[in-house]
Amino acid sequence: MVATRWEDLRDASFRGVSFYLVDNEGTSGRRAIPRAYPKKEVGWTEDNGAVLTQQQINGKLIGKNYQSQLEALLRALNTPGPGELIHPWFGIQKVQIGKVTHRLSTEEGGIAYISFEVSEAGERLFPAPAENTSLTVLSAADKVKAALANGDVFALLDGLGEMADMWMDDMENLVVGVLTLPSAITEWTDRLWRFRGLIELAVAKPAGFISDVVDLVSGVRETVTEPLWSMRVYDQLRNRWQGDQFSGSSSSPWPSPVSPTNTSDRATAAALHQLPKYMSVTPGSVTDGKYGFASSLPDVVPELTDAMQDNITHFRQLIVVASLIGQAETVASTEFRSSEEAISAGDTLAEQLNEQAVYAVENGQRDLWHALRELRFAVVNDVRVRSAQLPQTRTVILTTTSPVSLIAWRETGNTENRDAIASRNRLKDPAFILPGKPVEVTD
Repeated sequence: MVATRWEDLRDASFRGVSFYLVDNEGTSGRRAIPRAYPKKEVGWTEDNGAVLTQQQINGKLIGKNYQSQLEALLRALNTPGPGELIHPWFGIQKVQIGKVTHRLSTEEGGIAYISFEVSEAGERLFPAPAENTSLTVLSAADKVKAALANGDVFALLDGLGEMADMWMDDMENLVVGVLTLPSAITEWTDRLWRFRGLIELAVAKPAGFISDVVDLVSGVRETVTEPLWSMRVYDQLRNRWQGDQFSGSSSSPWPSPVSPTNTSDRATAAALHQLPKYMSVTPGSVTDGKYGFASSLPDVVPELTDAMQDNITHFRQLIVVASLIGQAETVASTEFRSSEEAISAGDTLAEQLNEQAVYAVENGQRDLWHALRELRFAVVNDVRVRSAQLPQTRTVILTTTSPVSLIAWRETGNTENRDAIASRNRLKDPAFILPGKPVEVTD
């Protein structure tokens, strides 16, 4: 190899990092495809478009800072995506880096050699595919539903009918208590009453029973006028039925109950007839001089068998997981107003899904554990991607009495945002906001 004289080197750079170009070898041209035919003396060559320009660039880094310059150039060359190459002969080019090699030698001090392939970056003929993170969450939620339905549970019916009745009463009371869409709530209520009328047949088929329960819980989000209101319904439902789910579990943030028949647990109370509707009541009569009497004990107390205890555990888990599925579907379909709102909802849900995943794996429910972990990752990714595209909210504490127009101009540079600020903070007198009042401003 002929030695290169220093004066023959040319300055070049990639992503702003300089190096000396030694030589450059490239390819270009047309993609020619010959067309020849059997037993014919003629043919033709098809021009199938341009060959993407490719180059092999060899360079040097010299001087007392050659090692730090090499490290900077390697970082630039290994950065994902196309970059700008300033070529001493061809000018500015947008290229994609390929294979990179470098060489340092103890026999040559103060010099480093580098070689890399570049290809023309060009332009995509079709847009790059983007992941639909909300659809991924819904797909993961369906896998959790399938894992629940395929579980080996509810082999016997001990206490199952009583717990289902109690759950349906809770669902109806919770949903009626929020502002709902008339047509949607009518349809959802009809489904609930059909399920109630066929409960004896439903519990006899565990997979179908589980699917019906999960579908009714998931359907709550379609009945409310504000999607986030369904999150509160799910929270209330889960808080009612979670009870002593984590007693004896290493993931439990709560202490264990004092006894295995602790009826503060709603599922246990329903199965053992410890709820007020099972208590006997004798009405009184003023004319006959009889006093009314209400017993604190049910007429019949079922025995807490092993089968009933298993049903209590699995039904409690079913309601809790179903409420989390509904919340995940709500998060995926909700248009959040700010990144903070999205992140808060996603982080809270991810933590609860993680608790249920740990509980599932400790109870040997491997398929459910995998499905819950996948749903958790999908929720976290969905919130992370979508929150980056949402406006951020910050809180401003006023030091002087100010009108909302002044706040909008001072904080956002546009007085047209005054209506949005007044609506978000529910200001009663937008023209007269007192000092010390916190005002949320969306950027």
